[in-house]
Parts: sequence; structure tokens; C-alpha cells
Amino acid sequence: MASQLELSSRAALCRLLAQREPDSKIYWLAEAENWLRLSREPIDLQRSGRQDDPLEQFLTRIDSSPA
Repeated sequence: MASQLELSSRAALCRLLAQREPDSKIYWLAEAENWLRLSREPIDLQRSGRQDDPLEQFLTRIDSSPA
């Protein structure tokens, strides 16, 4: 189960992405609102690595990028 802290952190990361990627700002702000909404209600969310989750895609790109 994901903690409220993890969900809030995902919302914060999406807000940062909105600042860094102006072409996708609206998309990332919508994602941030979604994670914030989820952080306010108890849910059972496990990190599944789903290919359609934009945050998972972003985290995969970060993990695979050269240092």
C-alpha cells in the first residue's frame, strides 16, 4: 500500500515536471492533481511498473540515463 507521503511526493514531482517541461505543463499539472486527490483518500496502490503510467515511464528513463 502506498503511503500518503509517496502519493504527495509524486504530486510534487509532477509539479516540478510541469515547470521543467513547458510543452507538457497542463498534462503534468493534471497528473499532480490526480496524485494529490489520491493522497487524500486511503487506497491500495503498489508500484506496478505499468507501461501506461507516465510517472513510471519517467522514473524508468531516469534509472536508465547515464550518470
